[in-house]
Amino acid sequence: MAVAKMKEMVGRKIRIADSKCAEGGVRCEVDVHDGHTIITDEPTERGGTDTATSPLMYFTTALGTCQTVQIIKVAEAMRFKHGAINIHTETTTDLIDGIEGNNNGVMHFVGATLKIEIETNEPAAKLERLATLSEDRCPVGRLFADAGFEPECIWTAVPLSE
Repeated sequence: MAVAKMKEMVGRKIRIADSKCAEGGVRCEVDVHDGHTIITDEPTERGGTDTATSPLMYFTTALGTCQTVQIIKVAEAMRFKHGAINIHTETTTDLIDGIEGNNNGVMHFVGATLKIEIETNEPAAKLERLATLSEDRCPVGRLFADAGFEPECIWTAVPLSE
């Protein structure tokens, strides 16, 4: 008798982050309720002490790492053989007046590019399928798309040493 692998069922999940900022600065210690602490800060010219990266850099990081996770999960489901996955992520922000609701110089993300390098010997058509499925499943990427700025993903396959 064959044993079927049960697909992980992921539904609605509440994620909690409690941020604490001492008086006199912008450095925050964030308890993310999974046993980890994230620290954010700003450079000195923006009122910080430059002891950690900025909150906007965490968002950029989240985009690249979220896409990595989706690639790995989709590749596993497709039985897509790969080695290392390296992603160079760039996001663009701007103080554009004229964006609906932005008449007072509030920072907005206005674009994102991911240069995805994957070690694989799989055929181009299978890589294209992996790209389509994994890009569609990235929740952080979908935030950009929902805001009107679909992330641009540039894929490069490099030979996998077997």
